[in-house]
Amino acid sequence: MRTERWKAPAVFLFLCFFLSGAVLSPLAAEGLDVIVSGSWRFPLRDSFWSSPGPSVQSMPGSAALSVVNAGNTREQWGIEVKIQGVPLPEGVKLWVRRSGSGHGAGWIRSGLGFVPVGESPVLLFSGTGDRMRVPLQLRIGGITPRTPGATIRTSLIFTVVRTR
Repeated sequence: MRTERWKAPAVFLFLCFFLSGAVLSPLAAEGLDVIVSGSWRFPLRDSFWSSPGPSVQSMPGSAALSVVNAGNTREQWGIEVKIQGVPLPEGVKLWVRRSGSGHGAGWIRSGLGFVPVGESPVLLFSGTGDRMRVPLQLRIGGITPRTPGATIRTSLIFTVVRTR
């Protein structure tokens, strides 16, 4: 008899937790994902140091970005980018842009000009729907013969955010 009294409240609590989880899970599962693929490839230039503002640009589209799980093509989103990790050497600057629209549903706008990237997030471009393989291009400037010859271990963090 004692076990029957205990089972009823326990079953009721289990059902409450289960149903509340079932109601909340579609909201928690709904979300946009950003996927970056490829790697930055930089062409070799013999005249790098002879230019007045030495900078190097990656080959357009050597890296690409995809936004997936948008579902409704009317839902607006934006891609933010920032630097994270070890700071860049003194005087070195970094810019990024999209060099095309990729493919997929919806639309994409802005971001065709180079955007300076720092430690605070900056909006790179915006769009709607799923967009696949949006080509990216990177530019690094401010490198001089006095810039330390160490490997740069700074990361670019791309984040998809809802804009509505």
